[in-house]
Amino acid sequence: MRIVYFFYLRIKWSYFYPYLPHERSFMYPLIGIFQCTIPTFGVLFLIGTGCGFLLAIPTAKKYDITTMDAMFFGLFGIIGGITGAKLLYILIDLPNLIASPETALIRLATGGAIFYGGLIGGILGGFLYTQVYHLDAVKFFDIAVPCLALAQAFGRIGCFFNGCCYGIPYDGPYAVHYPIGAYPPSGVGLFPAQLTESSFLFILTLVLVIVLNKSQTPGLTTGCYLIASGIFRFINEFFRSDPRGNIGMLSTSQFISLIIIALGLLFIIKVPQTLYQKHLKD
Repeated sequence: MRIVYFFYLRIKWSYFYPYLPHERSFMYPLIGIFQCTIPTFGVLFLIGTGCGFLLAIPTAKKYDITTMDAMFFGLFGIIGGITGAKLLYILIDLPNLIASPETALIRLATGGAIFYGGLIGGILGGFLYTQVYHLDAVKFFDIAVPCLALAQAFGRIGCFFNGCCYGIPYDGPYAVHYPIGAYPPSGVGLFPAQLTESSFLFILTLVLVIVLNKSQTPGLTTGCYLIASGIFRFINEFFRSDPRGNIGMLSTSQFISLIIIALGLLFIIKVPQTLYQKHLKD
Protein backbone atom coordinates (compact mmCIF):
# COMPACT_ATOMS: atom_id res chain seq x y z
CA MET A 1 0.00 0.00 0.00
CA ARG A 2 1.41 3.40 -0.89
CA ILE A 3 0.34 6.81 0.36
CA VAL A 4 -0.16 9.63 -2.16
CA TYR A 5 -0.09 12.97 -0.38
CA PHE A 6 -2.77 15.29 -1.71
CA PHE A 7 -2.38 18.55 0.20
CA TYR A 8 -1.78 19.59 3.74
CA LEU A 9 -3.99 21.09 6.38
CA ARG A 10 -3.01 23.27 9.30
CA ILE A 11 -4.76 23.16 12.68
CA LYS A 12 -3.95 25.20 15.74
CA TRP A 13 -2.64 22.28 17.73
CA SER A 14 -1.57 24.53 20.62
CA TYR A 15 -5.13 24.25 21.90
CA PHE A 16 -4.60 20.51 22.27
CA TYR A 17 -0.96 20.49 23.39
CA PRO A 18 0.40 23.81 24.70
CA TYR A 19 4.01 22.67 24.34
CA LEU A 20 3.71 22.22 20.56
CA PRO A 21 4.18 25.07 18.06
CA HIS A 22 1.23 27.41 17.58
CA GLU A 23 0.35 25.74 14.29
CA ARG A 24 1.27 22.34 12.98
CA SER A 25 1.05 21.19 9.39
CA PHE A 26 0.26 17.67 8.35
CA MET A 27 -0.79 15.95 5.15
CA TYR A 28 -4.01 14.16 4.53
CA PRO A 29 -3.70 11.56 1.86
CA LEU A 30 -5.30 9.69 -0.94
CA ILE A 31 -4.69 6.01 -0.31
CA GLY A 32 -3.21 4.11 -3.24
CA ILE A 33 -3.78 0.39 -3.68
CA PHE A 34 -2.51 -1.50 -6.74
CA GLN A 35 -1.86 1.67 -8.72
CA CYS A 36 -5.31 3.06 -7.87
CA THR A 37 -5.85 6.10 -5.67
CA ILE A 38 -8.84 6.16 -3.33
CA PRO A 39 -10.13 9.45 -1.89
CA THR A 40 -10.06 9.62 1.89
CA PHE A 41 -13.77 10.43 1.84
CA GLY A 42 -14.48 7.14 0.08
CA VAL A 43 -12.46 5.20 2.64
CA LEU A 44 -14.31 6.83 5.55
CA PHE A 45 -17.64 6.29 3.80
CA LEU A 46 -16.87 2.57 3.60
CA ILE A 47 -15.72 2.49 7.23
CA GLY A 48 -18.89 4.27 8.32
CA THR A 49 -21.07 1.95 6.27
CA GLY A 50 -19.32 -1.11 7.67
CA CYS A 51 -19.69 0.13 11.25
CA GLY A 52 -23.35 0.87 10.57
CA PHE A 53 -23.95 -2.68 9.36
CA LEU A 54 -22.14 -4.09 12.40
CA LEU A 55 -24.27 -1.97 14.73
CA ALA A 56 -27.42 -3.20 12.95
CA ILE A 57 -26.78 -6.76 14.16
CA PRO A 58 -27.40 -6.01 17.87
CA THR A 59 -30.03 -3.29 17.27
CA ALA A 60 -32.09 -5.67 15.10
CA LYS A 61 -32.58 -7.93 18.11
CA LYS A 62 -34.87 -5.29 19.65
CA TYR A 63 -37.70 -6.36 17.33
CA ASP A 64 -36.47 -9.89 16.56
CA ILE A 65 -35.49 -8.84 13.06
CA THR A 66 -33.21 -11.34 11.34
CA THR A 67 -29.68 -10.29 10.45
CA MET A 68 -30.38 -11.03 6.78
CA ASP A 69 -33.42 -8.75 6.71
CA ALA A 70 -31.47 -6.01 8.49
CA MET A 71 -28.60 -6.29 5.99
CA PHE A 72 -30.84 -6.25 2.92
CA PHE A 73 -32.86 -3.36 4.33
CA GLY A 74 -29.58 -1.48 4.74
CA LEU A 75 -28.48 -2.41 1.22
CA PHE A 76 -31.72 -1.07 -0.28
CA GLY A 77 -31.28 2.05 1.84
CA ILE A 78 -27.72 2.59 0.64
CA ILE A 79 -28.69 2.23 -3.02
CA GLY A 80 -31.58 4.65 -2.56
CA GLY A 81 -29.40 6.97 -0.48
CA ILE A 82 -26.60 7.26 -3.03
CA THR A 83 -29.13 7.83 -5.80
CA GLY A 84 -31.00 10.48 -3.83
CA ALA A 85 -27.83 12.27 -2.74
CA LYS A 86 -26.60 12.54 -6.32
CA LEU A 87 -29.98 13.61 -7.72
CA LEU A 88 -30.43 16.42 -5.19
CA TYR A 89 -26.87 17.59 -5.83
CA ILE A 90 -27.54 17.70 -9.58
CA LEU A 91 -30.81 19.56 -9.00
CA ILE A 92 -29.23 22.21 -6.78
CA ASP A 93 -25.94 22.61 -8.67
CA LEU A 94 -27.35 22.17 -12.19
CA PRO A 95 -26.39 25.68 -13.43
CA ASN A 96 -22.73 25.16 -12.43
CA LEU A 97 -22.67 21.65 -13.89
CA ILE A 98 -24.00 22.99 -17.20
CA ALA A 99 -21.52 25.88 -17.14
CA SER A 100 -18.56 23.52 -16.59
CA PRO A 101 -19.48 20.22 -18.30
CA GLU A 102 -15.82 19.23 -18.57
CA THR A 103 -15.58 18.88 -14.78
CA ALA A 104 -19.16 17.77 -14.07
CA LEU A 105 -18.49 14.03 -14.23
CA ILE A 106 -15.35 14.34 -12.09
CA ARG A 107 -17.26 16.28 -9.43
CA LEU A 108 -20.06 13.72 -9.44
CA ALA A 109 -17.61 10.83 -9.22
CA THR A 110 -15.38 12.26 -6.47
CA GLY A 111 -18.05 14.00 -4.39
CA GLY A 112 -21.18 15.78 -5.46
CA ALA A 113 -23.66 14.48 -2.93
CA ILE A 114 -26.14 16.13 -0.55
CA PHE A 115 -27.00 14.31 2.63
CA TYR A 116 -30.70 15.16 2.77
CA GLY A 117 -31.14 13.81 -0.74
CA GLY A 118 -29.47 10.65 0.51
CA LEU A 119 -31.73 10.54 3.57
CA ILE A 120 -34.87 10.83 1.48
CA GLY A 121 -33.60 8.27 -1.05
CA GLY A 122 -32.51 5.93 1.74
CA ILE A 123 -35.93 6.11 3.40
CA LEU A 124 -37.63 5.29 0.11
CA GLY A 125 -35.18 2.46 -0.64
CA GLY A 126 -35.62 0.88 2.78
CA PHE A 127 -39.39 1.35 2.66
CA LEU A 128 -39.47 -0.40 -0.71
CA TYR A 129 -37.76 -3.44 0.81
CA THR A 130 -40.28 -3.66 3.65
CA GLN A 131 -43.18 -3.39 1.21
CA VAL A 132 -41.86 -6.08 -1.11
CA TYR A 133 -41.43 -8.56 1.77
CA HIS A 134 -44.39 -7.37 3.89
CA LEU A 135 -42.33 -6.23 6.88
CA ASP A 136 -43.00 -3.55 9.50
CA ALA A 137 -41.27 -0.44 8.11
CA VAL A 138 -41.50 1.55 11.36
CA LYS A 139 -39.55 -1.07 13.33
CA PHE A 140 -36.93 -1.27 10.60
CA PHE A 141 -36.48 2.51 10.66
CA ASP A 142 -35.99 2.34 14.43
CA ILE A 143 -33.12 -0.11 14.16
CA ALA A 144 -31.64 1.79 11.21
CA VAL A 145 -31.35 5.33 12.61
CA PRO A 146 -28.56 4.61 15.14
CA CYS A 147 -26.62 2.94 12.32
CA LEU A 148 -27.29 5.89 10.04
CA ALA A 149 -26.09 8.41 12.63
CA LEU A 150 -22.88 6.39 13.09
CA ALA A 151 -22.25 6.24 9.34
CA GLN A 152 -22.94 9.98 9.08
CA ALA A 153 -20.36 10.68 11.77
CA PHE A 154 -17.64 8.98 9.75
CA GLY A 155 -18.91 10.63 6.58
CA ARG A 156 -18.49 14.10 8.10
CA ILE A 157 -14.89 13.27 8.95
CA GLY A 158 -14.54 12.38 5.27
CA CYS A 159 -15.97 15.80 4.38
CA PHE A 160 -13.34 17.39 6.61
CA PHE A 161 -10.53 15.60 4.77
CA ASN A 162 -12.17 16.25 1.41
CA GLY A 163 -12.45 19.99 2.10
CA CYS A 164 -16.18 20.20 1.41
CA CYS A 165 -18.92 21.44 3.76
CA TYR A 166 -16.42 23.89 5.25
CA GLY A 167 -17.22 26.49 7.87
CA ILE A 168 -17.40 30.27 8.10
CA PRO A 169 -14.28 32.40 8.67
CA TYR A 170 -13.27 31.90 12.28
CA ASP A 171 -10.08 32.42 14.28
CA GLY A 172 -11.06 30.91 17.63
CA PRO A 173 -10.07 27.57 19.18
CA TYR A 174 -9.68 24.66 16.72
CA ALA A 175 -9.85 26.94 13.66
CA VAL A 176 -8.97 25.05 10.47
CA HIS A 177 -6.54 26.47 7.88
CA TYR A 178 -6.52 25.12 4.33
CA PRO A 179 -3.58 25.74 1.96
CA ILE A 180 -3.54 27.66 -1.29
CA GLY A 181 -5.11 25.62 -4.08
CA ALA A 182 -7.55 23.78 -1.87
CA TYR A 183 -11.29 23.92 -2.55
CA PRO A 184 -12.09 25.90 0.64
CA PRO A 185 -10.81 29.47 1.13
CA SER A 186 -7.12 29.60 2.03
CA GLY A 187 -5.22 32.02 4.20
CA VAL A 188 -8.04 32.34 6.72
CA GLY A 189 -9.18 30.27 9.69
CA LEU A 190 -12.45 28.39 9.21
CA PHE A 191 -14.93 27.01 11.72
CA PRO A 192 -14.63 23.17 11.87
CA ALA A 193 -18.28 22.62 10.91
CA GLN A 194 -17.67 19.08 9.67
CA LEU A 195 -15.97 17.91 12.87
CA THR A 196 -18.57 19.64 15.03
CA GLU A 197 -21.34 17.72 13.29
CA SER A 198 -19.35 14.49 13.42
CA SER A 199 -18.89 14.82 17.19
CA PHE A 200 -22.60 15.46 17.63
CA LEU A 201 -23.48 12.41 15.55
CA PHE A 202 -21.24 10.07 17.55
CA ILE A 203 -23.01 11.23 20.71
CA LEU A 204 -26.40 10.95 19.02
CA THR A 205 -25.61 7.35 18.02
CA LEU A 206 -25.11 6.41 21.66
CA VAL A 207 -28.29 8.23 22.71
CA LEU A 208 -30.35 6.51 20.01
CA VAL A 209 -29.11 3.06 21.04
CA ILE A 210 -30.16 3.80 24.62
CA VAL A 211 -33.58 5.09 23.50
CA LEU A 212 -34.08 2.04 21.29
CA ASN A 213 -33.25 -0.38 24.08
CA LYS A 214 -35.47 1.31 26.66
CA SER A 215 -38.42 2.34 24.49
CA GLN A 216 -41.52 0.20 24.10
CA THR A 217 -42.96 2.45 21.39
CA PRO A 218 -42.08 1.66 17.76
CA GLY A 219 -41.19 4.87 15.94
CA LEU A 220 -39.93 6.77 19.00
CA THR A 221 -36.27 6.21 18.14
CA THR A 222 -36.90 7.35 14.58
CA GLY A 223 -38.65 10.48 15.83
CA CYS A 224 -35.78 11.30 18.20
CA TYR A 225 -33.26 10.96 15.37
CA LEU A 226 -35.22 13.16 12.99
CA ILE A 227 -35.79 15.91 15.56
CA ALA A 228 -32.26 15.93 17.01
CA SER A 229 -30.44 15.74 13.68
CA GLY A 230 -32.79 18.25 12.08
CA ILE A 231 -32.32 20.84 14.85
CA PHE A 232 -28.55 20.42 14.90
CA ARG A 233 -28.29 20.64 11.11
CA PHE A 234 -30.47 23.77 11.03
CA ILE A 235 -28.17 25.47 13.57
CA ASN A 236 -24.92 24.18 12.07
CA GLU A 237 -25.87 25.62 8.69
CA PHE A 238 -25.30 29.10 10.14
CA PHE A 239 -21.65 28.11 10.68
CA ARG A 240 -21.09 26.81 7.16
CA SER A 241 -19.84 28.89 4.26
CA ASP A 242 -19.72 26.49 1.31
CA PRO A 243 -22.13 27.12 -1.59
CA ARG A 244 -25.19 24.87 -1.14
CA GLY A 245 -28.25 26.64 -2.52
CA ASN A 246 -30.97 28.71 -0.91
CA ILE A 247 -34.73 28.73 -0.54
CA GLY A 248 -35.68 32.24 0.46
CA MET A 249 -33.64 33.30 3.49
CA LEU A 250 -32.78 29.72 4.40
CA SER A 251 -30.25 27.35 2.91
CA THR A 252 -31.72 24.35 1.12
CA SER A 253 -30.66 22.11 4.01
CA GLN A 254 -32.25 24.41 6.60
CA PHE A 255 -35.53 24.32 4.70
CA ILE A 256 -35.42 20.52 4.53
CA SER A 257 -34.42 20.41 8.21
CA LEU A 258 -37.70 22.06 9.15
CA ILE A 259 -39.57 19.33 7.27
CA ILE A 260 -37.44 16.65 8.94
CA ILE A 261 -38.14 18.11 12.41
CA ALA A 262 -41.87 18.23 11.69
CA LEU A 263 -41.79 14.61 10.53
CA GLY A 264 -39.95 13.65 13.71
CA LEU A 265 -42.62 15.33 15.83
CA LEU A 266 -45.27 13.32 13.96
CA PHE A 267 -43.39 10.13 14.85
CA ILE A 268 -43.30 11.18 18.51
CA ILE A 269 -47.09 11.58 18.58
CA LYS A 270 -47.47 8.34 16.60
CA VAL A 271 -49.20 9.76 13.52
CA PRO A 272 -47.12 7.82 10.91
CA GLN A 273 -47.35 4.66 13.01
CA THR A 274 -51.15 4.89 13.16
CA LEU A 275 -51.47 5.55 9.43
CA TYR A 276 -49.06 2.72 8.64
CA GLN A 277 -50.98 0.21 10.77
CA LYS A 278 -54.19 1.17 8.94
CA HIS A 279 -52.34 0.66 5.66
CA LEU A 280 -51.23 -2.82 6.74
CA LYS A 281 -54.78 -3.77 7.70
CA ASP A 282 -56.15 -2.57 4.37
